[in-house]
This record gives sequence, structure tokens and C-alpha cells, in this order.
Amino acid sequence: MIAMLRPRFALLLLATSGAAVADLPRPAAEYFGDFQACALVQTRDRHRETWFEFGPDQCHLPQSPCSTFKIPNALIGLQQGVVSGPDHVKEWDGETRQREETNRDHDLASAIRDSVVWYFQSLARDVGAAAMQQWLKRLDYGNQDISGGIDRFWLSSSLQIDAYRQLEIIKSLDHQTLPFKPLFQQQVSDMLIQSSELPGLLHGKTGSCRGAGPGQPDHGWFVGWIDWHASTPRNPVTSWFVVNIRGSEAWGWHARPIALSLLQDLKSQE
Repeated sequence: MIAMLRPRFALLLLATSGAAVADLPRPAAEYFGDFQACALVQTRDRHRETWFEFGPDQCHLPQSPCSTFKIPNALIGLQQGVVSGPDHVKEWDGETRQREETNRDHDLASAIRDSVVWYFQSLARDVGAAAMQQWLKRLDYGNQDISGGIDRFWLSSSLQIDAYRQLEIIKSLDHQTLPFKPLFQQQVSDMLIQSSELPGLLHGKTGSCRGAGPGQPDHGWFVGWIDWHASTPRNPVTSWFVVNIRGSEAWGWHARPIALSLLQDLKSQE
């Protein structure tokens, strides 16, 4: 399956398997404004497959996963048994943080929804460095480098991953082919469901990181997939996507509407 291949082989397979190049109704660069950008969208039904790619140089650039790492972090926590399920509550530590919604107790589901950093820092500490390292190796997750610290390595720190590998992992989660119990993959998939105006069931996660050093740009992610409502049981239609932006205040909540606009327009051109 493409989802489990390294990026260069996945792209070669896409190029030689009859995947059609997807078109947009206007120049792709217009979707991203002043941000440097990468976008990958793969759409498939039982009869055809389309592929959209913008900014391949940036797509190949390893970057901090930021809060998109909450996806594997949650899976690892569930598999290791340090969280019992979506309703596993962790008590707020009392430290007041900038985003008000984080300043309370959270369960796993609300911590993903509200992107609660402290919850997942606690989860990672409970997993421990040795087990975390083993899981990143097993997942072939980017450079697998957790030297930035067990509760910081995914936040503008040592762990880096490129957009192609992000897409592979997202597809594997949707297909439940990651090395975790199917129940846990289904639970995490369900916790990623978001409302949107698109005619489909959207699963997604944002991520935002400040520049790692002087002169380094901020960057944001939005990754996930959408099961289109026009699908039928005999011919399901799914689009998997990764959008990454770089620049001043290039946050995940800016990447999200860009991704949704791309998805909508790509779908309209089919």
C-alpha cells in the first residue's frame, strides 16, 4: 500500500499507477496568500485516483510536527495503557496559560479538540522516553529524534517530519493499518472529527510552531481526511490531505481554511 511506503517511492507509485493530476479553478498560489506553502491532496474512489501537489520543495522539508503529533501521541498513550480511552481525565495543574480553554481539567477527547499541550506533555512523560523512542522507530516517524526532551521534542524542537510522511501516516490511520489496536485507531479517528461546511465527514488536526530560532519562520499544519457525502457504500470517495504553511504567524488555524478551500475546489473540478 502507498500509505506504508517512504515518500519517494510513494510518489513514484502514484506517478505510475494512473493517478490523474487534479486541477483547480484558479492558480494554486492564490490560495496561500503571502505564506510559503506545501499542499498534498490524494483523492480515491473504486474507479479512479487524483493527486494534487503544490510546493514540493517545502513538502520535502522536515519540520516540527507541532500539535499534529497529538495523533501518534494519543495512539501511543492508548496502546501503552497510560490513558484508558477518550474519557480519560487529567487534572489541570493550575498554571494559567494563554488560551483560556486549556485552563481546566481535560479528557483525551477534549485535549485533542482544544489542542491542550499540557495534557499531552503529561501523557508523554507517562509513556517515558524509552517506549516513546521505540514507537517512533516502529512508526518510522520522521527523524525519530526525541533529544529535545520527553515533553518538548515535538514543539519547535528535535523531532521533524516532512509532509509526505505526514500524509502516509494519516492514510494509514484512516485504513487502520498503523501498528496499534484497531479500537485505538478508531477512537483517535473519531476524536479528530470536526464540523465544516464541506459536504463530507471531516477528520483533522492543526499544529502551530513558532520559529525555532532567530530568523526562522513560524509554521502551521492542517492534516487529515474527508469522506465525501456523495460517496456510496459501493463507491466511497475519500480525500487525504496535508497543508503546511511557513511565514510570520503562519499558524495551523490559518492552514485549516486554506485546506478546506482547496478540498472544496478540487472536488468541484472532478
